[in-house]
Amino acid sequence: MKGYFLSIEQKTAKLNALVHAYARVAVAFSGGVDSSFLLKSTLAVLGAGNVLVLYCRSCLTSQAEQQRAETWPARHGLAGIDFLPIDIQPLSWKEFVENTERRCYFCKLRMYKEFLAVMHRYDLQILLDGTNIDDLKHRRPGLQAIHELGVRTPLVDAGFDKNEIRNCSRQMNLDTWNIPSSSCLATRIPHGRAITGERLQKIADYEDGLAGLGFSGCRVRLHSLRDDAVILQLQQHDFDRLALPGMRLAIIRFFQKSGLRDIFLDLQGRDK
Repeated sequence: MKGYFLSIEQKTAKLNALVHAYARVAVAFSGGVDSSFLLKSTLAVLGAGNVLVLYCRSCLTSQAEQQRAETWPARHGLAGIDFLPIDIQPLSWKEFVENTERRCYFCKLRMYKEFLAVMHRYDLQILLDGTNIDDLKHRRPGLQAIHELGVRTPLVDAGFDKNEIRNCSRQMNLDTWNIPSSSCLATRIPHGRAITGERLQKIADYEDGLAGLGFSGCRVRLHSLRDDAVILQLQQHDFDRLALPGMRLAIIRFFQKSGLRDIFLDLQGRDK
């Protein structure tokens, strides 16, 4: 029976059975919706002594996201778990900074190889990843790396989609249940344009500035040809905020102070 034909109770039971069979694991944790749900579920089944949490720290995530991830255990009463941040230097990876369409594959491959090397020192053989079945509907080169390395994806195996993960997370009192989906800052740089530390920092600053105006979860994408233009991708519910008196001018002033000339808006927006 395919996972998507199961009830949420059956999917939860299947997830718990899968995790129980692993016995001892490491969990690739990002602080987002999916990995938070996976981590909480894994800890509930196996106990803290059988779970190593691996968190990748780099220039590809904003300071706010890093802080949210690293404070997740304390916020959820789990300050005693084995939480291991691992620093990586993706700007030293030539195949990554070239920013071809296989960028995500190269990044995930490097990152998870690093995780596997660390967890083996803890005598752990199984690494869990929070991919869900909705992720399989989109082109995600990083999934190839996950499969090549033998990383387990129990949320896929149990048939969980994104909405189900959010609903279950809410029932588990996880404060990540309703946060916007996140991706690394490099995804805002069009393929073919080199990934640099300066560009990543500008993107982080732009998105932090918009968050200060109330646009949490907004993405700012660099133009494919120009350095003086960006494309804003708002969440669907933020279009009403954009129409508030003075908001459009506030956004224009913010970006003009940052040296930009043109600010384009993606009218399709983004879903949570």
